[in-house]
Amino acid sequence: MTRVSKLSTDVKKQHTVPRFLLNNFGSETKGKRKQLFTFDKQNEKSYPQSVNDASTRNTFYNLSEHPDKASLEPILGIYETKAAPIIDKIVSDRNISQLTEDEKIILATFTAVQRARSFGELKKINHSIKAIASKLENIGATKSQVEEQLGNEDSAERKNLFLQMILDQTDVITHLMNKDWILYETDKENPYYISDNPVTLYNDIDMSPYGNLGFALKGIQVHLPISTTLTLAFTCPSISEKALKAKQQAEQIIAMQNVFSTKFEILTGVIDYGKAYENGTPKKQTPDNARFLNSLQVQFSEQYIYCEKNTFSLAKEMISDDTRYKSGLRAKVN
Repeated sequence: MTRVSKLSTDVKKQHTVPRFLLNNFGSETKGKRKQLFTFDKQNEKSYPQSVNDASTRNTFYNLSEHPDKASLEPILGIYETKAAPIIDKIVSDRNISQLTEDEKIILATFTAVQRARSFGELKKINHSIKAIASKLENIGATKSQVEEQLGNEDSAERKNLFLQMILDQTDVITHLMNKDWILYETDKENPYYISDNPVTLYNDIDMSPYGNLGFALKGIQVHLPISTTLTLAFTCPSISEKALKAKQQAEQIIAMQNVFSTKFEILTGVIDYGKAYENGTPKKQTPDNARFLNSLQVQFSEQYIYCEKNTFSLAKEMISDDTRYKSGLRAKVN
């Protein structure tokens, strides 16, 4: 990790999602700063907002009760500074085939840290500790004994544990580097969301009664929207293997016989999917595909969802169907 000379900051309003990334989901205004639309899941209202004001929390990365006001903000700034030009290049070139190994490590590190640094992640930690505390109290521990060991929700110990975990991402980075990377592309009419917790996980393999969202699990897919029309995905190698095999089979079918136009469109879509893994070019998404990726942003976001357009009908629909989406995901503690 790059050495920093000062582990403190005078910055009070700290972005939990970097401003450079949010800029890719904003539009130009008469002023100097870009503007995007924000949807607040808790009150189900949307409003325009400056990128500079979006996804910020006061002194969020400052260590609690530290005499020198130590903060992770300077370290996080280094990760952002390294990742920003690489992401900008991907957005400009719309291709990931030319990424060097060092650039991939920088992006994997940025993604892992971004997942860990969100306000939603702190809420998840508090939720898990609260569940454990409840079980301890059920078997006879007093509330004061539990708080002595685990701290309370607003304690310095709890906050500093969260900050420590942000930097402890070696395993996650390794898992991301071992994935196969692919770009998904939508159009301006169906823009991607980004949220206050933008790194999402999905797995269509049912592993009940166990969870299926571990970074090392077969079938896992990790998504990071990087612009209003591009999402970078880190997928289990088993997924790309199937895509490349299907591409080969589709090419053989087309080469061997005439096919109806509808079937031809399906086959070319399969071929394009495989080519996206092979060539680093984006896989074009249907409106339903884009809607699915946006639904993950709704699920994982703690409170705020952002978009270039004021189009949050999906978020409203999901919350109407299940009010649990008013907050972020919470782990079950058995």
